[in-house]
Amino acid sequence: MKGRLRYYWMFLRESLWFVPLLMSLAAVALAVLLVTRGPVLPEGAAELWLVYSGDPESARQLMGALLSGIITMTSLVVSITVVVLTLAAGQLGPRLVRNFIGDPQTQAVLGLFVATILYLLVVFRSIGTPSDNAIPHFAITVGTALSALCLFVLLFFVHKLARSIMYDNAVRDVSHQLRASIDLLLPENADAGKMPPPVPEDAVWLGLGEDGYVQAVDFDMLVRKACEADAVLWLDVRPGHFALVRGRHLAVHPPEACDEAFRRSIRQAFIVGTERTPTQDLEYGIRQLVEMSLRALSPGINDVYTALTVIDMLSSALSRIFERPLQVAVLCDKTGALRVVRNVTDHDGLVRAAFDQIRQAGATMPAVLIRVAEALEALAPYVSDEPRRQPLLAQIALIEAAGERSDFLDRDREALRVRCRSARDSLSDRTAD
Repeated sequence: MKGRLRYYWMFLRESLWFVPLLMSLAAVALAVLLVTRGPVLPEGAAELWLVYSGDPESARQLMGALLSGIITMTSLVVSITVVVLTLAAGQLGPRLVRNFIGDPQTQAVLGLFVATILYLLVVFRSIGTPSDNAIPHFAITVGTALSALCLFVLLFFVHKLARSIMYDNAVRDVSHQLRASIDLLLPENADAGKMPPPVPEDAVWLGLGEDGYVQAVDFDMLVRKACEADAVLWLDVRPGHFALVRGRHLAVHPPEACDEAFRRSIRQAFIVGTERTPTQDLEYGIRQLVEMSLRALSPGINDVYTALTVIDMLSSALSRIFERPLQVAVLCDKTGALRVVRNVTDHDGLVRAAFDQIRQAGATMPAVLIRVAEALEALAPYVSDEPRRQPLLAQIALIEAAGERSDFLDRDREALRVRCRSARDSLSDRTAD
C-alpha cells in the first residue's frame, strides 16, 4: 500500500496542474470571502493610499487593466516555459523534462498567475454599477497587491529558468533527487534480510498481462494475497523493467493456489505504464545522470566537463549506496512465514548502470576514462565486502582494456595505467583491512 500511495503522490506532485489547481481554488475562495464578507471601508479611508477608495467606474477600469496585464504576463510565462522545456529535452534529454515539470517553484509560479487571474475575474464581476455603489474596496486592494507580486515573480521565474538549463545546475538537481531516492529506498537502519530460496521446479509462472514498464509494486498487497492463499511468490521483474504480455514475470507455489481469481488479484498489485518512474526504481536517477553524460559526450555537443561532473555525482551516489544494505529480497507475513521473494538489484548492477555506457561513449577520451578510474578509487573507503569490491575491480579492468585498444598518445595511455593501478591497489588494501 505504501508503494502505491507513493506512486500516486509522486504523480500528483510531478503534475503541472495539481499545485495551480489548489492555488486557483484558494484564490476563488478568498475572492468570494472578501467580496461577500470583507471588511467595510471606514470613514476617512480615502486618505489611506494603500486601500482602494475610488468609485465603481474607476474600479472596473482598474480591474480590467490588471486582468489584461496578468493574462499577458501568464502567456509570456507559459511561452518561456515551453521554450525551456524544448531546450531541456534537446540538450539534456527528454526524460529530464519530468524534473522541470515537477519543480515546486515552477508549479507555484504558474499557480500564482492562474490564481490571480481567477481572483481578479471574481472581483471584477462583483463590482456594481455607479447607481448601486457596490464596491469591494478591500478585495480590489488585495487584487492590486497580487498583480504587483506577479510582476516581481515574473522576474524571479525568468532568472530561475535561465539557470535551470545550465548543465551544472541540472546535474546538481538530478543528484539531489537521486540521493533522496536512495535515502527512501535504502534506509540506513534496514536489515539486509535472508538469502532468497530458489524457485521450485513445479512452480507456475504468470505474466503481468500487459506491455509496459513496471512503475510500482504493492508488496504489502502481494504478501497479503499470498498469505490468504498460503502460497509463496517469486518475482522476476522489478520497478524499471519492461514487461511483455506473455512473459515469465511471477512464479507461484504451490501450483494449486494459482486459480483465476488469485491471478487477477496478484496482477492488480503491479502498476504498469509507458515510462519508467522513480517511485521504486533505484536506477532511475542513475540513468538520468548517465543520459546527461552521454549527450554531453556526443559529437554535436562535445562537452567533456559536464561528463566529468556527472561521473563525480555518480561516485557520490554510489558511496551512499555502498554505506547501506540493499533492498530486502525476502518478505514474510506477520507469523514469519516466507511469502514473497523480490527481484532486487545488486551492487554489480548499480555499478554497471552508472559507468558502463559512459565508459563506452568515452572510450576515445582519456580524460573521461581517467576520471572514471579516479571515481572508482574514491569509492575504496566504502568497500566493506567482496560483493562491493568485485564490480569496481571489473570496471577498472574494462577501463584498462578500453585504453589499450584506443589510439591514445603514449603519455595519456601511461597516465591511465597509473590511475587504474592506483585504484586497484586502493581497493585491495581496503579489502585487506
